[in-house]
Amino acid sequence: MKIDSKNDVLWRVFLVYFIVVAVGVLVVLAIVRIQWKDKEELLEKASKRELKVRDEKAHRGNVFSSNGSLLATSVPRYNIFFDPVSVDKKLFDAEVAQLADNLSRMLKDKSKQQYISYLKDARAKNRRYVKIANKVSVADYKKMQEFPIFREGKNRGGFIAERSYVRELPYGELAARTIGYVREDGDVYVGLEGAYNDYLKGKDGKQLVRRINGNFWMPMPSDENRDPVNGDDIYTSINIEIQDVAENALKKCLIENDALQGCVVLMDVKSGFVEVMASLSYNEKKNKYEEAYNFALRHNVEPGSTFKAITMLTLLENDPNFDIERKLNLGTTDYKVFHRRTMRDSHRVTDDDGNVTIRSAFEQSSNIAFATLVTEAFEQNPDRFIDLIYKTKINEPLNLDIKGEAKPDIKTTNDKRWSKLSLPWMSIGYEVMMTPIQILTYYNAIANDGVMVKPQFVKEIRHGNEVKHVFDTIVINERIASENTISTLQELLKGVVENGTAKSMSKLGFSVAGKTGTAQISQGSAGYNKKNYTATFVGYFPADDPKYSCIIVVSNPRGKKYYGGSVSGPVFKEIAEKVYATRLGVTDEVGRYEADCNAFTSASMVYFDDFLNYCNNENVAFVDNVQDNKWVSVEQTDDNVFVNAVEMEENKVPDVKGMNITDAVYVLESMGWKVKFEGYGKVKSQSVKAGTELRKGSVINLVLK
Repeated sequence: MKIDSKNDVLWRVFLVYFIVVAVGVLVVLAIVRIQWKDKEELLEKASKRELKVRDEKAHRGNVFSSNGSLLATSVPRYNIFFDPVSVDKKLFDAEVAQLADNLSRMLKDKSKQQYISYLKDARAKNRRYVKIANKVSVADYKKMQEFPIFREGKNRGGFIAERSYVRELPYGELAARTIGYVREDGDVYVGLEGAYNDYLKGKDGKQLVRRINGNFWMPMPSDENRDPVNGDDIYTSINIEIQDVAENALKKCLIENDALQGCVVLMDVKSGFVEVMASLSYNEKKNKYEEAYNFALRHNVEPGSTFKAITMLTLLENDPNFDIERKLNLGTTDYKVFHRRTMRDSHRVTDDDGNVTIRSAFEQSSNIAFATLVTEAFEQNPDRFIDLIYKTKINEPLNLDIKGEAKPDIKTTNDKRWSKLSLPWMSIGYEVMMTPIQILTYYNAIANDGVMVKPQFVKEIRHGNEVKHVFDTIVINERIASENTISTLQELLKGVVENGTAKSMSKLGFSVAGKTGTAQISQGSAGYNKKNYTATFVGYFPADDPKYSCIIVVSNPRGKKYYGGSVSGPVFKEIAEKVYATRLGVTDEVGRYEADCNAFTSASMVYFDDFLNYCNNENVAFVDNVQDNKWVSVEQTDDNVFVNAVEMEENKVPDVKGMNITDAVYVLESMGWKVKFEGYGKVKSQSVKAGTELRKGSVINLVLK
């Protein structure tokens, strides 16, 4: 076959030309599409790579005690990174060894040589965001800024610092479970931190930033920018000094009695504000007692004999002619059978003829007497017994601000668990479940002439010096019983201390009213045994003019003692004595200041704004010699409170004894020193004497008490 070579060549040229033209047209069309149709989308994608809106974290509010001491605060910490690529090669080669030596000495996590290798390797691999350290203190951060290479700053020295805040409790574990904690990563908030998180957290701001050379982000002006609003401060009712006394007394009790856990709650009778709440439990792994669980409000217990005050209320309210001087004949034994089940008294309460008055039966905490009385009064109508209990509202949860309160379990006759044994056993505090703080709330109502108030933990919400919210007393029940019933209960509870199971309290030097309770702990299907007990004392003082109510519950004392009076009573006694001496033993006729000023006078210096907030809140008058100083000393005489300026000299160590740890750390670290401390509370001693000249970066050790 003959091929026309000329036509073949022309055809191939035409084909190539057509392809080139077609490709050109497609390119033009693509350009047009990019310019017109996809322009906005592509610009948006590019913008997102170069621009972003960054959250600006708000500073979380502080938690204060009743006297203005810091219970929880956020302190700045820095995450340090390094961009070795941005550093001039000549500078890097000349000073990297010195930088490595400084980092090794400060951080102690790598040797000098390891740091040299780490930094050189990062530069060789063009890594621009090398982690150096996390949560560096203010003092160490300032020191790092002066390190070789780092001192050239962010752009030339590659020094990158990201500030964050960590939550610290200046008093360590003291009231830790009540204060609570924040776990930012898991969004977990417990205690007061959780209850008042909406106030404390503030409102984060927004900042438009643009990527610049070196993968850094530079703030940019924008209508969307918004400054962060710092969180509000909460001022609690917690008295940190009494809290300290209570926790130490409770811990001593738990150790002496080899108990598993226990709690203390102290409450102002009239207002319901809680001044102490401590819960300690034994941690086997750590071999110590700690606040790991809020026993006081989360743990239901069978109240045992403390419930007899509730039982007595039902008897008095049921029969207006009920006579506490009436004699009962209980027989000459210390036991009695109710529906084929034996009930016992811990000790014999009757005379030789088997007789005892109802008053004495209450004072001596006779199980048999109360089971007998309740059976007589309510066996034909048990609903009446339950109705009188429910009328007080102790069957209802308190709806506390702190989450996790266990619900009271006081069953009715309609409950499938109800039996013929329920009435006599409920009368002595079994087959009933309540939390310690719920039991205390009932006794507090007796002390408060029948008015039941809600326990509260926060008095004020403030933003700076502005008071945003004041919490008033909340009444749960205007009257839990008649005046006659309340008066009789007050009389009987006072008799328990004067003549009964809590007689050891009668020698305190002031009057006390209360009730002991010793209850066997249910082992589920195994029933009860004589090895596991709950020992309780609950009461109020002074009995004639009640100011404070208090409950102590100790679970599973495994020593020789297990009765409420002998186990929990000494804790109540120690707390009551301290409270009476510091809060009730000092009268303020002028009304200008209280003994709480001691919290400030005992410190070498205090932050003036903290003292000013306290004075504004408590209406304290003082003589101002402050001028413009932030740090002051407070002196109290019989007639006046004087506030004087404190002058601090550069490179000279100030006196921080008596200060709370947060203030002490702030003062010392802001002056360039590093602080280490042990213990909790206020500064007892400092390793470097006040007035000593000390090189910046040196360590000062503090011992707290």
